[in-house]
Amino acid sequence: MNNLSIGEGFGRVNLIGEHLDYNGGHVLPLQIKNSIICEIDKNKNNEFITIFSDIYQNALSIQNLEKRNDWADFIIGSCLFFERKFSIKIDNISISIKSSLPLGIGLSSSAAVTISTLKSLSCYFQKNLADEDLINLAFEVENDFVGVGGGVMDQFVSVLGNHYEALFLDTLNKNYELIPIFQDYQFLIIDSNTQRILSDSEFNKKKELCLNAAKKMKIQNLCAKTKIDENDIQLLSDEELNVSKHVIEENLRVVKAAQYLKDNKAEEFGKLMTESHISLSQHYRVSTDDLNKLVDLSNSFGALGSKLTGAGFGGAIVTLVKKELVEELKKYILDGYPNAKFI
Repeated sequence: MNNLSIGEGFGRVNLIGEHLDYNGGHVLPLQIKNSIICEIDKNKNNEFITIFSDIYQNALSIQNLEKRNDWADFIIGSCLFFERKFSIKIDNISISIKSSLPLGIGLSSSAAVTISTLKSLSCYFQKNLADEDLINLAFEVENDFVGVGGGVMDQFVSVLGNHYEALFLDTLNKNYELIPIFQDYQFLIIDSNTQRILSDSEFNKKKELCLNAAKKMKIQNLCAKTKIDENDIQLLSDEELNVSKHVIEENLRVVKAAQYLKDNKAEEFGKLMTESHISLSQHYRVSTDDLNKLVDLSNSFGALGSKLTGAGFGGAIVTLVKKELVEELKKYILDGYPNAKFI
């Protein structure tokens, strides 16, 4: 065992392709510099596991690897699944979590803390955890233990992405490609600074609608189709039809966006971002008044395009703007939305 082991997990902003990673579609996330760092050391108090984090006012003493139904489950689940994979016993360790990544605003803090914990455990116990194994293990922790129920996008980009290339990922077959981002433009993240109203029930309801729609249309997943036909309209309920429209059309937008990124066509890329947001608001119905206002303000300033990022129901947006205009845009946003924060 090593005395002190450190693991880092990065957040991400999804440039386009929301709610496609659990529908077998394409996504285009970008790893951001904000991260979560996990430090593991021998527990000086001979306790089972002690967690130190800004999230908790006092040190959190963990007596077993059972689910608590709070944020610590990502750490506990990481320990449990690491034990199972390597047939070892985790005991008498101290875990310290430090974060520059805002929590709960749609920048994948859950994947970041899971990745950082698994990396640190791998180092501490001197076990080789290859990138593919790290991605799969983090996905299992979030889905099978915590019960988040998402796709593989967040784990992929946290492990295999970087800050200068977007990761164009086919979530069905796991093929991916790194594409350099625009040199003269910045993807600016703007936090609405309002509490996300996303609940497990709301997220799972959207996912269930997608699964039901695919089943009715007798396809593996919604991204297996390229358009809604008349027969589909007759088969689906209004809610199923709306989510299907978003998923199918969004998948096509992501493929176009990836090509525009390769061709350095920033204006065309920006238009797709705004189209994506409109669909998320009108069809998937996961936007909020605050997010819509930030998108409208950004676009009225002259940004090339803007959209919510993450699952929605609050959180943040991402906007594409010329680098030379970023500071001017920030002032414009604060005039119209004083509570905004910039990531």
